[in-house]
Amino acid sequence: MSNDLSPENEQYIASAVARGAFQSRADALNLGVGLLKRRHQLLDEIDEGIRQLRAGDLQEFDQDTLQGLFDRIQSEGLARYEFVSREPRLF
Repeated sequence: MSNDLSPENEQYIASAVARGAFQSRADALNLGVGLLKRRHQLLDEIDEGIRQLRAGDLQEFDQDTLQGLFDRIQSEGLARYEFVSREPRLF
């Protein structure tokens, strides 16, 4: 594996591993790559949202319809939480 990290980043990872934030250098790098992937995904979702807005694909809300949306999201979240909390733990 090539080591293309700057000395500052290499030192940061070594320090994080030494203080126990990560079990290994590989764990730190894998988390970093995972965060970069998530950032890229979020930027893609933002771009899609901007595209939809420019195309006029939007829904306007007033106070009542917005409250209804919040209530639905909360209800769905609670239902998911209840489902997950009933699942047997494997660890």
